[in-house]
Amino acid sequence: MSNTKITTLNVKGINHVIKRRKVLSMLKKDGVQIALLQETHLTNLEHLKLKRDWVGQIYYSFFNSKSRGVAILIHKNLALTVDKVIQDADGRYILVTGLLYGEKILLGSVYAPNTFDSSFYSKFLAEVSSVSSTHILIGGDFNCGLTPSTDYNPPKTQAPSKMTRATIELCSDLSLFDAWKICNPRTKDFTFFSRPHLSFSRIDFLFVSRSVLDRTRVCSINPCVLSDHSSVSMEFLPPYLDPLSRHWRLNPTLLNDPLFVKYLEDQWKLYISKNDLPEVSASTLWEAGKAYLRGSIISYTAAKKKKTLARQLELEQLIATLEGDFKQSHAIAVLGKLDAARSALDQLLTQNAQTAIFYAKHRLFDSGNKPGRLLA
Repeated sequence: MSNTKITTLNVKGINHVIKRRKVLSMLKKDGVQIALLQETHLTNLEHLKLKRDWVGQIYYSFFNSKSRGVAILIHKNLALTVDKVIQDADGRYILVTGLLYGEKILLGSVYAPNTFDSSFYSKFLAEVSSVSSTHILIGGDFNCGLTPSTDYNPPKTQAPSKMTRATIELCSDLSLFDAWKICNPRTKDFTFFSRPHLSFSRIDFLFVSRSVLDRTRVCSINPCVLSDHSSVSMEFLPPYLDPLSRHWRLNPTLLNDPLFVKYLEDQWKLYISKNDLPEVSASTLWEAGKAYLRGSIISYTAAKKKKTLARQLELEQLIATLEGDFKQSHAIAVLGKLDAARSALDQLLTQNAQTAIFYAKHRLFDSGNKPGRLLA
């Protein structure tokens, strides 16, 4: 049992199937149970394509395929019963209320305008205020920092903008707190880098009510990998259920790998040399051999998966380190290394996404017209 993990991320458009898969795979790898996405750039039907793999429920508000669009993805094993959904016609926010382990909760994904619009804040405040909820958790891209001196680099010296004041008033009216700032009071970090201006800003937030803040265990800003924004994640109680198990099947693509074939041959020769004895019948030798090879294949694939994951974590750590160095130095050489590391990670995630899509097509072909969960 572990804490419930929530992540907010401006994905900057996920029209392409590969990028959608990479985003879903990254969220799955990070163990996210609730994902708050902004700038999905998806239509009604395309939003439904996000209901794949670990996603059990999806709620969204769309605008068009070129801009805006927000979504909330709920893990299939999360015990959330939804009773009300509020959608913004302009694709700026989506609000979901329901019961999470017997407690009322309100979830919101917000993509605020990048220029001041008083009607947006008043309308959003009215929508949230109309819902009675014990716990409130709203995340998104608010397109402004709350503190000009610490949420921007280089820091801003002028008075807070209208958007900043409106966001602060919104949080005050709803009694919401900046989860990351509360959990990291002495840390200075950012979620967005503007290449034209060579400036950093913290404009992505997780705003929570006091009841959620009291249960929050950790809140962090993650490395910027799949978008021009960094995701913000937090963990809070209550826990979620363990995922369901599934039966093992051989990955046939491994047979195209010469190293795997050589490994399999060596394992079979080793097994025969140790077990091909006069007192062992051919049928027993064969049945036991299949079990031995199954264990060997599982061991090989587990090691390969661990190696790939280690490489991914290594690249993510390198990106986080280079981002920290670049935020301090603004050196072009560091930026070049950062771009190279992001490109390497992107290639790795693309390969994983293509593999996952292949298996999804395989499952659909294999059982699409048979009575079962897919047909139902």
